[in-house]
Amino acid sequence: MKDKICVVTGASSGIGRAVAAGFAAAGATVVGVARRFSDEPIGDRLAPGTVIEVALDVTDESAVIARFAELSRVDVLINNAGGGTFAPVVDDTLAQLRAMLDAHIVGTFLCSRAALPLMSDGGHIINISSSAAKQTFAGCAGYTAAKAGQAAFGRVLREEAREHNVRVTNLFPGAVDTAIWDDKPGFDRSAMMKPEELAELMIDVIKRPGLGVEELVVSPPGGSL
Repeated sequence: MKDKICVVTGASSGIGRAVAAGFAAAGATVVGVARRFSDEPIGDRLAPGTVIEVALDVTDESAVIARFAELSRVDVLINNAGGGTFAPVVDDTLAQLRAMLDAHIVGTFLCSRAALPLMSDGGHIINISSSAAKQTFAGCAGYTAAKAGQAAFGRVLREEAREHNVRVTNLFPGAVDTAIWDDKPGFDRSAMMKPEELAELMIDVIKRPGLGVEELVVSPPGGSL
């Protein structure tokens, strides 16, 4: 990882924060982006083994274009930004649905489109989807639609990126112990996967350029919670 420049979206918390830290610990140069970070230029702060935290709303086309224009090269893009609201369809709102579609699908589209021209042979894009895109759970129709749409986009992106020797992986994790569970009592969070474990898994996949890992489904050892 020591010669790689990695961009991680949604890097202020949860999986994104763990991935940014894990990649830096492995020697990568990491640009972590999130809406809550300060809006500063990347400038000449890039260095192996460090995380540069800069603001970016991945649903803002002009902001995404401007941020990626600060980089001369991208080796790895982790499309992780997004969140979820969970309710039965009859209780859900259009605003919540649109916010999830924007974050997971539009954000992945904009960042991937901006990163691809900066990727050379051996580049890698990982889209963090969810087991909800593979399984059916009540009370999360909007989140499921957003994650399934993101995964479908990733499948097409993978075929288009092949000719440039850029790999695209859709990762479908089950329950991960992050803040998304803070307002959902009744789940055994000690049985969930840890964000750091996913970061280690992604590093292992990235370090194997001879393997096209197209989809990767991971879950807690005990299965769905």
